[in-house]
Amino acid sequence: MSKEKHKCFCEVLHDTPESLYLTADKYLNTLLPGAPGTMAINELQHLDKAVSAFKSGKHVELYEFVHKNQWNYFVKQTEGIEGYVDLWGPIPDDWNVDRKKHISVSGGTSRAAVEFVLAKKKQFPFLGYKRDVQLLDKHFLSTYGGLAEVDRECIMQVLERLKVLDQSVYSRPDVAENLQKHIQLDYIFPIPNNHAKYRNIENTHKEGTTEKLKFKIELYDHNNTVPVLYEMAKRVHCYAVLDCFPFNNDLLGVPTEKWVWPVFMGIPFIYVGSKRQLEVLRSWGIEPNDPYRGDVRGVAEQMMWLKSIFNDPELAQKWQESQGELIIKNREALDRLPDLLKAGNWWRRKWD
Repeated sequence: MSKEKHKCFCEVLHDTPESLYLTADKYLNTLLPGAPGTMAINELQHLDKAVSAFKSGKHVELYEFVHKNQWNYFVKQTEGIEGYVDLWGPIPDDWNVDRKKHISVSGGTSRAAVEFVLAKKKQFPFLGYKRDVQLLDKHFLSTYGGLAEVDRECIMQVLERLKVLDQSVYSRPDVAENLQKHIQLDYIFPIPNNHAKYRNIENTHKEGTTEKLKFKIELYDHNNTVPVLYEMAKRVHCYAVLDCFPFNNDLLGVPTEKWVWPVFMGIPFIYVGSKRQLEVLRSWGIEPNDPYRGDVRGVAEQMMWLKSIFNDPELAQKWQESQGELIIKNREALDRLPDLLKAGNWWRRKWD
């Protein structure tokens, strides 16, 4: 069996009306149109390359957020053929699988982020042993990438309209008109928001500026982002982890690196993601500091409730103190995670 690998990027980008699939050959340069999981012609052609590579004996890597329909198609087309497949997240129990497949799960960007921060313990001391709310002047800290995405945009626009983030530090991309047409909010907000503006988190004295950061250098280089987030973490009551494709439970559960920062730094966090992603976090021993909410309205209500607590100094201090045990427990789980991922058996399905 060939050791040569074929990479198939299944990530979906929502910066046009149609979803976009990244190809392995040119990554951010070659984009394939088609809705995620609808198995349109371009999507099928993209997956067929991975199928052909697998049949030829190559080790196939299905990167990032694989849709259930994509996975089922790949399994059906390669049924009974032995070979190796790499995934970022574990296969859910209710997804089809072929026992001929030798499947490994890497943990995606979380793995690299954890390894990075654990090598920086001295540079970024743990903040979670005792937090004084008199030093906290911001409610939430949240990051939302450099590319607009329909799922996260729905949440962000609701939070902005309700002024949930008026005393928070957060980043967000701007929104093209053709994307805005696909933002489906409920009856509470039937009027489209045509004024969403780009914000970045660059440093403590330029928060919320409109200066666009370089996509790969500033946004994805941990040496640049982590020091900024660490300084901000000293000022916020809670980190709102807005993960990729929240509430889309038809995608592989792949928590991205965003949860790593608050857990490593030692501040409370809430998790806005899919149930699949939360299941993976819990399998690693990580638990949010406030109960998970599974829809846009639930997240808005959760953050408004927490905001009311943060505005009361006495309640805010009691809330911070009540989070200490879980903050430490989460950090201990993060410290163990590299060994857990290397062991390779954390993700096994019930029938394995």
